[in-house]
Amino acid sequence: MRHKLMTWRPVVSVLVALVAAGDLSCATPPAGTVGPYRPVEISAEAREVGALPVFITDQTTDGRNVKLRGKIRNPYPESILGVRLVYLDLAPGAEGRVLGHALRILDLEVGSGQETPLRWDIQTMYAGSSAGRFGLMAFAIKRGGQDLPLPPGWEEGDDEKARASQ
Repeated sequence: MRHKLMTWRPVVSVLVALVAAGDLSCATPPAGTVGPYRPVEISAEAREVGALPVFITDQTTDGRNVKLRGKIRNPYPESILGVRLVYLDLAPGAEGRVLGHALRILDLEVGSGQETPLRWDIQTMYAGSSAGRFGLMAFAIKRGGQDLPLPPGWEEGDDEKARASQ
């Protein structure tokens, strides 16, 4: 049986490609973009799994816990129902090496072009690492009433684990 983190290694490059190709990031939206701001383009591959832009507006740590604050935007013409969040602790300088991960589900509805607040407190032993990096991705569960495929790295049964860990 493979360790759960081993299954993330080949997935990291796919997730990074989805985020990069879709011009989605964990950055603050450009100044003066209140309301109708939308990413330039979301790639077909990212659209297929319902990738959503995430904007981090505050990030703090006490060395053991990471507190992320921000927002998630629905750039699609249809409403989305539910959001799958994937947090990855990434090794410094080693592309694709995942040290830890956390999954979460937000049970909410976000209308087309709307955004929802992001508040997530994550306990991780890598929070205090001076060279530590993280990745944060969001994916719609349903778009326009249709179920979307599981995002890369998300396995059957992870929905229940993600809800139980909240």
